[in-house]
Amino acid sequence: MRKLFSKRPQPYYIYAPNYRRSSAGIRVLHMLCDALNRSGHEAYVVSRVLNPNLITPYLSNDVIALHRSQGLEPIAVYPEIVDGNPLGAGIVVRYLLNQPGYLGGSGIYEPDDLLFAYSRGLLQPGMPEDNILHLPAIDLSIFCPPANPAKRIPGKVCYYQGRAAQAKVDPGLLPPDAIEITPEFPDSWEGLADLFQQCEYFYLAERSGLAAEAALCGCISIVLPGKYAQGQLSEFENKNYGTAWGNTPEAIERARQTLPLLRQTQLEHQAKFWSALDHFVDVTQQAVRTLREQSKGGEGGRWLASRVLSDVQENVLEAYLSDKTVPTFEVLVLDGKGEPHALARTLDSINALDDRYASIRVTVLALLDVASIAPQVNLEAFQIAAGSQRLELINQRLFESSADWFMVLRAGDELTSSGFLTAALDLINAPALRAVYADEVMRDANGNLDLMLRPDFNLDLLLSLPATMVGHWLFRRDVWQGMGGFVTDYPDAFELEFILRLIETGGLEGLGHISEPLVISDLLTLQDNPQERGLIEQHLRVRGFSAAHVDTRMAGCYELNYNHADAPMVSIVIVIDGQLPHAQRCLDSLLGQTLYSRYELLLLDRGNEESTLCDWLSGIEQLDVDNIQVLRFSSSASVEAIRNQAASGARGDVLLFLDCAIGVIEQGWLQQLLNHVMRPEVGCVGAKLIDADGKLRHAGLLTGLGGTVGRPLLGQSADTAGYMLRGQVDQNYSAVSGQCLMLRQELFLALGGFDEELAPWADVDLCLKAQQTGYLNVWTPRVKLLVSESESPAASPEQQYRLYERWLPQLARDPAYNLNFSLATGAAFKLADSKLSWRPLAACKALPTVLAYPGTQGAPGGRRVIQSFNALHEAGLIDGRLSSALLTMVELERYSADVIVMAQPVSDSNLEAMRRMGAFSKAFKIYDTSEYPSLSEQALSTLYQGLSYMDRLVVNSEAMAQAFKGFHSDIRVFSPHLSPGDWGGLDSQRRCADQPRIGWAGGIGDASELDMLANVVKDLAGEVQWVVLGPCPDHLRPFVHECHGNVDIASYPKKLASLNLDLALAPLGDSSASRFKTPLRLLEYGACGYPVICSDVEAYRIDLPIMRVNNSYEAWMDGIRAFLSDLDAAAQVGDALRERVGRNWTLTGPALLVSRDIWLPD
Repeated sequence: MRKLFSKRPQPYYIYAPNYRRSSAGIRVLHMLCDALNRSGHEAYVVSRVLNPNLITPYLSNDVIALHRSQGLEPIAVYPEIVDGNPLGAGIVVRYLLNQPGYLGGSGIYEPDDLLFAYSRGLLQPGMPEDNILHLPAIDLSIFCPPANPAKRIPGKVCYYQGRAAQAKVDPGLLPPDAIEITPEFPDSWEGLADLFQQCEYFYLAERSGLAAEAALCGCISIVLPGKYAQGQLSEFENKNYGTAWGNTPEAIERARQTLPLLRQTQLEHQAKFWSALDHFVDVTQQAVRTLREQSKGGEGGRWLASRVLSDVQENVLEAYLSDKTVPTFEVLVLDGKGEPHALARTLDSINALDDRYASIRVTVLALLDVASIAPQVNLEAFQIAAGSQRLELINQRLFESSADWFMVLRAGDELTSSGFLTAALDLINAPALRAVYADEVMRDANGNLDLMLRPDFNLDLLLSLPATMVGHWLFRRDVWQGMGGFVTDYPDAFELEFILRLIETGGLEGLGHISEPLVISDLLTLQDNPQERGLIEQHLRVRGFSAAHVDTRMAGCYELNYNHADAPMVSIVIVIDGQLPHAQRCLDSLLGQTLYSRYELLLLDRGNEESTLCDWLSGIEQLDVDNIQVLRFSSSASVEAIRNQAASGARGDVLLFLDCAIGVIEQGWLQQLLNHVMRPEVGCVGAKLIDADGKLRHAGLLTGLGGTVGRPLLGQSADTAGYMLRGQVDQNYSAVSGQCLMLRQELFLALGGFDEELAPWADVDLCLKAQQTGYLNVWTPRVKLLVSESESPAASPEQQYRLYERWLPQLARDPAYNLNFSLATGAAFKLADSKLSWRPLAACKALPTVLAYPGTQGAPGGRRVIQSFNALHEAGLIDGRLSSALLTMVELERYSADVIVMAQPVSDSNLEAMRRMGAFSKAFKIYDTSEYPSLSEQALSTLYQGLSYMDRLVVNSEAMAQAFKGFHSDIRVFSPHLSPGDWGGLDSQRRCADQPRIGWAGGIGDASELDMLANVVKDLAGEVQWVVLGPCPDHLRPFVHECHGNVDIASYPKKLASLNLDLALAPLGDSSASRFKTPLRLLEYGACGYPVICSDVEAYRIDLPIMRVNNSYEAWMDGIRAFLSDLDAAAQVGDALRERVGRNWTLTGPALLVSRDIWLPD
């Protein structure tokens, strides 16, 4: 029911590609957005190409920012072709329009992802059967039989060979006049329907929605099974009405007879869709409510709550710290307002740490009566009067202290457990550090927490926006004491004063950053602070800038003008790119808008042949202006080479590399660039580049973002504040854009100029070389330039390799970023997965770090890796994590695993990732497989190549080891074992029904095993209750008492035990492929205490008390009747099997140590 004051629902962000009518999947995504909006919800698509007949608003950065400011929690809907969570949403929906991996995507999702299938046939193991969202995307007013039946031409054929013509149709099936349908032809639905209305048959060798569209027009669709049509599409929903699966007379006749039924089915689906959409909305909106209930305190609170030590980690750290000299800490708490509740909050947070990681002594300076403060060990409290000389008292207390480190808190601040632990570990044996700061958490008036994740020490950000960089530092007490303590003249900026003194006396060395929030404090409010401004000016004068002046445009944000005495010559180097309008605008705006007069223009003609452009360049030459030169180069020369050549002969002391598509819009731009580049500590300087729509194109570069180099704030408003106001203030970045890059000529030549081998990142390479040499690179938003960007070609894998070879460690750990931020494309300043960034044991290196890729969790290989990992992790033998998706190379480098274990099938899509892993990861790399795949020659070749990048191959049997002989030089065998945490202590009942319960469990690909016993199932249906967990053939369903759908791997053990079987069956065909099957199912049955009958095949011949029979009807019937004749004896067999499995086949004791050793290098 609609209500005027009902709560606003959360918006939907639908990750739909650009609309095109030839793709049924894309149509469905856009129609889903339209349907949500028509239902009164709020939905957006990320694509810019839309269907004007649908309500599908574009998801802009402004919309995202608005929703964020309103506290909304968007729900992202991704088709199965999209991996990860590029929109960074808290709630993720996977809408499976095809089998995962068929068109793209890994099919590996996070446990919290919500999965919805387009059809019943796309349900994945463990998915609820009502999570089907079947949206009929066919317009029945267009796709219908012809009004005049005579329009159809008997025997006329059309055909379709796939999106890329890869699904070939046998030409022998096609008459000479057959018409091919392509993504481009016909060019309208009306034209396509007209063709189908003329044809009697439509052939296709790829699964496609076109089959239904043809059938609705009365044209029989004939799908030719093969590589691109391996499974029937929407079989349950459309029952293949009007479609022949195969080119047999029987199939075609069935299709002809059922053609009229398809239209009625489609109408029924249209009517049912709205209730399915209501269920979709209920599930997704409830997920948001659950998420918020679980994460009171907002996203920051949710993230912070995830950073808690496990019992195993606590034990490992306790052992590690037992023989270490851990630094001691003094915390001074200032209560300048006399607020007992705020003071209590601070002291409670310190007491919660309970001296677990290091000794903390607390000194309280408070306006309130200190007698009201509960006495406790290691706490002293002093009452101060309002306006008293608190800094003198702070100095006095610290001079008397024996602590190694100290920090100053205000009443109401809270210490975090994760931050203090990280600080204690990082400061062990760190004599070179003089002071460190950590990340912070901001708390608003409603108690919601927001993170302030700082970059590594950033001089220009500190001076431009000190409020975000100064608070809550940890100072080494002996260094502080040696420098005379705090200066009492700056009570409102005493920490800033001391930090600037540290810089003046020792440079930037010894100033560290802890990438973990240490303090929770009230939301930061920027305000003008005359003491800050005076200190910054004083600091600049100490550094030699005698005429420096500090201005401010916003409270708390400062603009430093160094007022250099010199006015150097600037050589502005512009490569003319072949577009005359760009060149004219660049030159005209530069000459007309530049106040600074000491510059020369070097126009680099790279073999341009367009006549008007050549005439324009010749006209400039004929002007014979002293400060403008046209330099001619061959078109075969690289941009990097001609820039280097021009720079070496330039007259200027300063070089400015400017893109031809730049337009100057402010007169003082060149002086502002020189303001920084003339500082002796500065290398490269860049500017804020905006497009004609007022959107940001460049605001510094973040290395590692998107896997290589990314652009923060891309596409946002030119005036956006950015994260921590970083869109508004001068700061240091590791790299700036080569479209506007200034540096001194002497430094450019010393660095070797641009390296053409590093294109398209030659500008980044130059900046990183400057940074590596010890220079600071500066980005300044005070210089705004207009830019018109053209599409750049994608970097080749070889170019990426060269970038990784030189800069991978720097890409993964950009000091201008934060290790807790994501490196995913488009995710600048968004949180990384906490499972990746929370590494409490990384500093102590007490355990090997294992990164395991289990692949599809329902597959035996994935289950085995998950169980081994969990058992080793819970036993405190390894650290690390399971990852559902392959990390990018920069994410892998940042994680720094000691061991990588892969169980994902080797495919073309992940082969390149494995190749990079082999080339650049220092980790020991293992490929773990539990089944020998039946592969084509091409697939075997791919597998062989993938294994060449691994250091070891782990298999489950000697038979597999022999089969893989020649694939790898280091093959280890580890037979299947069960995880005691998952399979120990399962509760299963016996003889709980009127008839004995006999069961079978299997995965999606195992239905044929149950089919082996079809006659047994039918003949015993009246005597026993058949129970199936997994896929059940349709023809057996009438004989099965209970049929349970697949469940996720975590729920599987308890689900299997809950079947309460009196007997479990494990049929398996005796074939070459079955030799490589594992006895895992027997172990799982045994862990539940079920007696077992299995096929007498090699894979099941292990030392267990089970009955083996040959695969004949008589043998299976005799075996089952033998157990049924004495259920008490059967129960005893089940108990014996459970005991044997628990003793010999679980990941405990020696077996656990063997599994660990197999995962570690020798």
